[in-house]
Amino acid sequence: MRADYQIIDEPEGGRWPDLPVRSLWPLLASMLVGAGPGWAWFVFNAFAIGSPTRRRDLAWVLGGLAFLSVLVAALILGWDSIAPGVRPYVGLGLVVPKLGVSYRLYQDQARTEGLFEHFGGTFRNGLPVLAAGMFLVGRLPEPGDGFIALLLRLVLL
Repeated sequence: MRADYQIIDEPEGGRWPDLPVRSLWPLLASMLVGAGPGWAWFVFNAFAIGSPTRRRDLAWVLGGLAFLSVLVAALILGWDSIAPGVRPYVGLGLVVPKLGVSYRLYQDQARTEGLFEHFGGTFRNGLPVLAAGMFLVGRLPEPGDGFIALLLRLVLL
């Protein structure tokens, strides 16, 4: 039963009200499977619970993908100018933005979860999806020698 007044963060009723999970599961997927699958799950979850921040969540994901694409392209094109002793640590520069965006998405959705439950919503267990993602990502074929294949792998995983 809905109240006569509206709370600012009140979920609006999503398209898939029976499929949302707590935002912890997409956060773990971002860490254990990859930013691409984790962020896609965050966006799906935002629309499933009818989060008032769903458009902002989508903007964070698109901005994160654009930033990572530019960062990876710059790293690949400027690889020869990076000192050989520093090269093993370059990957950290890719992990930090991925975790930053993932944590921001987690914080946005965590605020809405309590209200979603208060207004009758239920959450599913995300462990089976996370386990399937971890199983499948380990079986991905190696990217070819192409620049685009390498770029996609670095950005999405």
